[in-house]
Amino acid sequence: MTTTFASLTDGVPILGASAIASYLSFFALVWWIWASQVAYNVRFRQGDWLHRLFIFLQVFVFSALAAFTKSFSVTNGIEDDTRANQQIANLQEAAFGQSQQPWINVQEFRESRIPTLNVRGISMTMGFSRLLLLAQYGIAFFHAWRLDRQMLPFSRHAAFLVHITALVLSSLCYFIAFIIIGKDPDETDEIVKFILWYIPLFLEITAHFLALSSFCQDRVPYKAEAITARSCTVFVIILGGGLDRITGAFQYGVGNFTFNWTSLGIIFCAVVIFLLLFSLYFGTSAAELEKMGSKRVISGFFFQFFYLSAIIVTLQGIAALLRAGYLGSALETPLQFLRQSQSILESKGFPVPLNVSDYADTDIQSQLTRQGVALNGMLPFINSAIQTASQAQPVDYNLTFNALLQMDVLVIEIVLDNLDMLPDSGVLLARLEAFYYSDPQNYSAVNNETFNSVFQRVIVSNASPALWFYAAGGAVLVTLGLLGLIRQWPRDKYEWGQIISRLVMGSATIAATGIDANANANVLGEDFRYHSSGIWWLVTEEWVLAPYAFALLIEQVIELVLLHLAGRGLVNFRSQTSKLEGNRQSSRIVYSRTGTLDNAEAGFGREKKGSREKRRDQYWNSSEEYVDPHAQEESRDEEGLPPATESPSGIPRAVSSQRRPTNTLSGLSYHKRQNTETTDNV
Repeated sequence: MTTTFASLTDGVPILGASAIASYLSFFALVWWIWASQVAYNVRFRQGDWLHRLFIFLQVFVFSALAAFTKSFSVTNGIEDDTRANQQIANLQEAAFGQSQQPWINVQEFRESRIPTLNVRGISMTMGFSRLLLLAQYGIAFFHAWRLDRQMLPFSRHAAFLVHITALVLSSLCYFIAFIIIGKDPDETDEIVKFILWYIPLFLEITAHFLALSSFCQDRVPYKAEAITARSCTVFVIILGGGLDRITGAFQYGVGNFTFNWTSLGIIFCAVVIFLLLFSLYFGTSAAELEKMGSKRVISGFFFQFFYLSAIIVTLQGIAALLRAGYLGSALETPLQFLRQSQSILESKGFPVPLNVSDYADTDIQSQLTRQGVALNGMLPFINSAIQTASQAQPVDYNLTFNALLQMDVLVIEIVLDNLDMLPDSGVLLARLEAFYYSDPQNYSAVNNETFNSVFQRVIVSNASPALWFYAAGGAVLVTLGLLGLIRQWPRDKYEWGQIISRLVMGSATIAATGIDANANANVLGEDFRYHSSGIWWLVTEEWVLAPYAFALLIEQVIELVLLHLAGRGLVNFRSQTSKLEGNRQSSRIVYSRTGTLDNAEAGFGREKKGSREKRRDQYWNSSEEYVDPHAQEESRDEEGLPPATESPSGIPRAVSSQRRPTNTLSGLSYHKRQNTETTDNV
C-alpha cells in the first residue's frame, strides 16, 4: 500500500479541484483493498502457508495499481476538453509553425491512449483483488461448514454468504468495466465505468453491516484492539507519505537564493502543522475498547477514510504551498530585471543599446547568475530589437519592449525549471513557449496584456492549492471530531469539550476560505510589482500556512487545558498506548499459533483430520462439551468471554443437547449468538 500511495502522489499532483477528485477517487480504491482485507484478517486470518500465499499475491495487486497512477484523471473522457486542446494547438502553431506538427500529433495520440490503458489496468487489478478476497472468505466458509454436522448449514453461516455474494458481484462489476472500456471508449462508456467502479464499494460495506445485523444469526465480532491498531498504522503511513512530500519541498527553499527569514518561517509553520496533526490524532480521548460493539468498531474504521482523505489533501497542499511561496519570492528576480531594464532604457534614451555596466549599481546581475541566467546572454537580443526598431519607418518603440518581455519570460521559465515546477505539457507550457518563440513584431502574441496573462497563470496554476487549503485543513478537525464521536459516546463534559472544540475550530477554518473572494483579481500591477490582496498576497508573501498553524496550535492548547481540568495527563495517554501495544502483541501471539505439524502438542499446530473428526464425534455421542484445542485459549480473548468449558464464575456448567459447539476459524471464535448473550450496541 505504501508503494501505491507514493506512486499515486507522484503521478497525480494535487493542484486544482479536478486533481483532488481524481486523487481521492483512486485513493478510495486503494484504501478499500486494504480496509476490506483488514476486516477479514482481524477475524479469520492465520499465519499458515495459504494465507501467506494470499499476502504474496496482494503485493502484486498493489504493485499493479502503482503502475496505473500516471496522469490518472477521473474526468477523462467525460469532461469536454476540446476547447483546451484547440487552444494548446493554436499556441504551439504560433510558436513553432507547421514544422513541429507531426511530433505534436504523435504526442497527442500517445497522451490520449495512456488514460484508456490505465483504466483497463485498474479495472482488471481491482477485479483480481476481489477474487483473492473471495477465495479467502470461501476457504473460511468451507472450514465453518466442515465443522457443522448439518447437511445444509447455510442458515447458520449467513454472514459468510453475505460477504461471498457481495464479492462475487464486485468482481463481476470490475470485469464488466474492463470489457466496456475496450480500446476506444466514448463518454457513455466512461460514465458506466465510473459507476461500476464504485458500486462494489457500497455493496461490500453494506455486507459488513448486514453481517452484523439480526438477519445473520451467527456473527464473527470485530476486535476493537486489532482494528484500532491497524487504523493507527495506516494513519502513520499516510502521515509519513505527506512528510516525504513536505521535506522534499524544503530543498527548493533552502537552495533558493531568495531564502530569508520569511522562508524559514513558512518551513517552521509546515513543521508545526505536521506535529500538531500527529498530536491531535493520538491525543483523542482513548475509547474503552472492551466495551465497543462491533457495529461501532466497523463504523469508525470505515469513516476513517474521510479523515485520511482530508489529511492527504492537507499534507499535499502544504507541500505545494511551500513551493508556491518559494516561487513567489524567486519571481521577484525577473520582475526586478524588467523594471530596471525599462528604467535604464528610459534614462539612456532611444536608440542607445544596453550593456552590462548599466546594471552595475544594482545586484540584478548576481541574482540572475544565481538563477543560472547570464545577463550578457540576453542583452544582444534586446539590442538587436533596438536596432531594428530604430530603422523602422516610423520608429517602432514597442518592439524593444516586446524583446525585453520575451527575455523576462525566459528567466521565468528558468526559475520554474529550477523549482521543478515547469510543466511537461498543458496550457501553461504552451503559453510560455508561444510568448517566447514568437517574433517580437507579432504584437498579437507579444504585448503587455499577454505577458500579464502568462505571469498570472504561472502564479495561479502553481498556487491554486491556496484556494482550497483552509477547507481541507478544517475538514481534518471536523472529521477527527466526528470520528471520536462514532468510536465512543463522550463520557463526560471534558470529552464533549474536546469534540465540540474540534468541530468549531474546523468549521471556523473552513470559513476562512472566504478570503478567496478576490481570487480573480490580477496578481501583477501596472508597475510590474505584486499588486494582489487576500489569498494571493498570503501566497506571494509566504504567509499562507501561518493561519492554519495558529488554528491548530489554539486547538491543541484548548485540549491540553481540558485534559488538565479533567485531572488527566500524558501519563494516561502513555498507559493507553502501552495497553494498545499489549493488545497488538496478544493478537500476534494468537495469529502465530498456527503451526502446520500433523502431531499437535498442547493445543499447538494442527491435528490430523481423522483425529479431529474423532474428537468431534465423541462430543456428539457424550454429554460433555466439545473443546476445540485451537479455541480454548483464544476464547478468553474474545470480548472478555471465558473458555467454553467454564462459566463466568469458574464453576463447570452443564451443556444442553441442543447447544452447538463453538467453532474457531483462524484464531478468532465464531460464536452463535443466543438470546441470552450480549448483543453489540452502537
